[in-house]
Amino acid sequence: MTENDLLLRILLIEDDEDDYLITRDLLQDSSPVTTRLDWVDSYREGMAALETGDYAVALVDLRLGPDSGIDLIQEARERSLTTPFILLTGQGDDELDAHAVELGAADYLIKGAVDGHTLIRSIRYAIDRAMATESLASSESHYRLLFESNPAPMCLVDPDSQALVSMNEAARGLYGYSNDQIEGLTLCRLRAADHALPRLSSEGILLREGGVLRRHQRRDGREMIVEVVSTSMTINRRALKVLMITDVTTQLDNSRQLRLFKRSIESSSNGIVITDARQEDLPIIYVNGAFEKITGYNSGEAIGKNCRFLQGDDFDLSNEQGLAEIRRGLKKGVDISAVLRNYRKDGSPFWNDLYISPMRDEEGEITHYIGVQNDISERKSAEHELAFNISHDVLTGLPNRTLLEDRLSQACRLSQRYGRTVALLFIDLDGFKLINDSLGHRLGDQLLIEVGQRLEALIRSGDTVARISGDEFILLLPDLAQAEDAILVVENAIHEIARPYLLGNETIHLTASAGISTTDGSIEKPMALLQQADLAMYRAKQLGRNTYQWYSQEFNDEASYRVALRNELQDAIDQEQLSVYYQPLVDARTGQIRNVEALVRWQHPTRGLISPGDFVPLAEETGQIIALGEWVLRKACRDMVHLHSRGFRHCSISVNVSPIQLRKEGFTQTVINALKASGLPPESLELEVVESAILLDTDLVINVLHAIRELGVHIAIDDFGTGFSSLSYIKLLPANKIKIDRSFIKDVIENRSDAAITQGVISMAHHLGLEVVAEGVETEAHATYLRKNHCDLLQGFVFARPMPFDELLTFLNEQASANTPASAGEGDSEQELTLLLLDDEENILRALTRVLRRDGYRILATTNVKEAFSLLASHQVQVIVSDQRMPEMSGTDFLSAVKAIHPETVRIVLSGYTDLKSVTDAINEGAIYKFLTKPWDDQQIRDHIQQAFLYYRATVS
Repeated sequence: MTENDLLLRILLIEDDEDDYLITRDLLQDSSPVTTRLDWVDSYREGMAALETGDYAVALVDLRLGPDSGIDLIQEARERSLTTPFILLTGQGDDELDAHAVELGAADYLIKGAVDGHTLIRSIRYAIDRAMATESLASSESHYRLLFESNPAPMCLVDPDSQALVSMNEAARGLYGYSNDQIEGLTLCRLRAADHALPRLSSEGILLREGGVLRRHQRRDGREMIVEVVSTSMTINRRALKVLMITDVTTQLDNSRQLRLFKRSIESSSNGIVITDARQEDLPIIYVNGAFEKITGYNSGEAIGKNCRFLQGDDFDLSNEQGLAEIRRGLKKGVDISAVLRNYRKDGSPFWNDLYISPMRDEEGEITHYIGVQNDISERKSAEHELAFNISHDVLTGLPNRTLLEDRLSQACRLSQRYGRTVALLFIDLDGFKLINDSLGHRLGDQLLIEVGQRLEALIRSGDTVARISGDEFILLLPDLAQAEDAILVVENAIHEIARPYLLGNETIHLTASAGISTTDGSIEKPMALLQQADLAMYRAKQLGRNTYQWYSQEFNDEASYRVALRNELQDAIDQEQLSVYYQPLVDARTGQIRNVEALVRWQHPTRGLISPGDFVPLAEETGQIIALGEWVLRKACRDMVHLHSRGFRHCSISVNVSPIQLRKEGFTQTVINALKASGLPPESLELEVVESAILLDTDLVINVLHAIRELGVHIAIDDFGTGFSSLSYIKLLPANKIKIDRSFIKDVIENRSDAAITQGVISMAHHLGLEVVAEGVETEAHATYLRKNHCDLLQGFVFARPMPFDELLTFLNEQASANTPASAGEGDSEQELTLLLLDDEENILRALTRVLRRDGYRILATTNVKEAFSLLASHQVQVIVSDQRMPEMSGTDFLSAVKAIHPETVRIVLSGYTDLKSVTDAINEGAIYKFLTKPWDDQQIRDHIQQAFLYYRATVS
């Protein structure tokens, strides 16, 4: 540098070396003259430099450590130092800014928002304004020169007329007027119409003392915002106003934009963090309020640290991919997006969706990184919950079918590779629906949860318990040495499920049925194991429940048969390939046919006659029973009208109704429609319902039955005694008739329990005013026994098998022409003395017959116990003589059974062997009247038999 070169000496009073370096670089890059920037970093050194140095301008930081830049300016003015000051600050503050102007600061710049040209311009303006002020104060003669050459726009204005007396070159250039165009120009012409514009605000810029903001317009009409400082001055004894004008349009726009950016960042719900890229560890230099709220760290705790402090102390594998993305992005200087697991100040984790973008200067160098945080913990939690729910049962938390399928496939692959066995256990709770409906779904849900917990406690770590639907649980047992290893697990599972459940105030007992299927892993479709185990479980249900069964091909064939049968049944219903057979019901007293029962039959074109026991339950399972039942009802009503037209008006029709039909909305209307369509009187129709129909939706079913009864249709309770309902329901049902199930009638003449049940049902029904029908009457002995016990109606093969309608007409016509009771039997004369002899030796029977025939008895003899029961049912026997030793049972046991079934008979044991205890017990219990020994004395035995008949007359009279 030569002596003639202009040197601009500038003093920087700043405690941050980075800001010094920035300022130095800005001056070097932008100053048109040579500058020397002296830097001191404290209040004390700044004052000393101002005292001793000759500086064109001083740049003073607002905050000098513990001291204030404003205090320094105030002290400098108090010491009469005339160096112009420019105040530097990190952010705007109206109150401080105004105070700085009052103390004489020439300008106000915001660090970080100023470039080199703005800085040089501010320095030049500060110096020029200082020089102008000094010139005006020192000499009015120099005013014009200073006024005209002043780089700051200035105007002289007449205070009265507002006419512009003069504009300096800078002002003319600002407004676009030449010197010749000033004449006649007034201040009003410079002002823009601001009546419709918002009020001006100086927020963000530092106004000089006395400065105000105004809207002015250039000659070409473009508007601008200027700062106007007005000073009164006398020039050549003329009072004028000197207006110092500064175009602050750009400054205000920048200030507004900075304020907008700041407010946006501060009000953002996303955390904003800015780091210094020029420092090695990328320290944080700024965080917004959202960052503080998300992380729990305030700005003072975060600034100066690297962002990795949010990752905690422990290594987190879940962050590895995200951190790798960040490292690659920082190395390449590109935008980065990553999801990290961070930790708040209180140690709680949160998921941080982080977006990082580099910020570059004019040369393209990265100076900062700005990071945008988004707390996505709730979204992550929802995603995790959704993923869990996709693969798990929501109620129990157990794996569902999707996860089970995945684990089953994996287990099969491993088993095939290592030669192991996979077992699948299909467990279904017995009677859970009844519990769920009666006790409520809340208790049912608790029950399912506890069942799942009990099953989980049984299995190994590699096993799986899954819930696939309702009350169905699956146990997947991979890696078994042999299939039999599953037995212990299934037995323990059934035992655990059977333990009582204490839920609230309820103690619940439950059982389960299980099916087992196994594979060596070679199965083509692993989920086929589930179907196999399901079939085996179904067989366990059929075998009485609370047990388990292994899968066999037989089950698969049966399932295939049922699937095919279902489809073929639908075709049969649609095409009306089914037929209705009719079985008569006989009046036990008159032998006349009073009623016929409609029974559906299916003559399959290839399978032949299919039993109703096969397709009716299937129709109930599939819901096809609705259409099937409605068709049978309509057909039966039409046929009965036809029967009535043939003269059999005394006959009514019985139609079986499924519980599913009763619970379907509109069933009553279905009955009405069938009656109207056929013209059958309602009293000629009887609907048969099983007693278990009211177990579910009791109120609904009973209301439907009452509505049907009000139509005049009769109601019969079918298969009575085989259901699960309480006897208290019987009195609620609007029934006319009870039908005793064939399972009780089959052995009624020889089984004391069946006889007792049958007699009890007949007695109960008659006391309730109900008629009784006995189903499955297959022998005349059964019919006679039931007549003797006052059963009202009899139905069975002994009278007639189910037959098509045409055969029914023929059968009824034949019965009418014969004019004899149908299989009523003649019965026995009450006066005839009938004696039954039972001995397994024919010669004994012949000998006894010869001895006793002379006394005029009607003698029935047999060597077979079963035939003896049949004879007792068919005839009015008063006295029985039985051998003690017989193949089927002892004489005392036989007579004990007879006592229960035919208590009025007189019972005698005749034996060559004496079993004192059994004979004594039988006598004490009243099972036998006397015990006679072989060989016998003819006269003596005749006397005993005679006394027995006398005893009979005495007891029954």
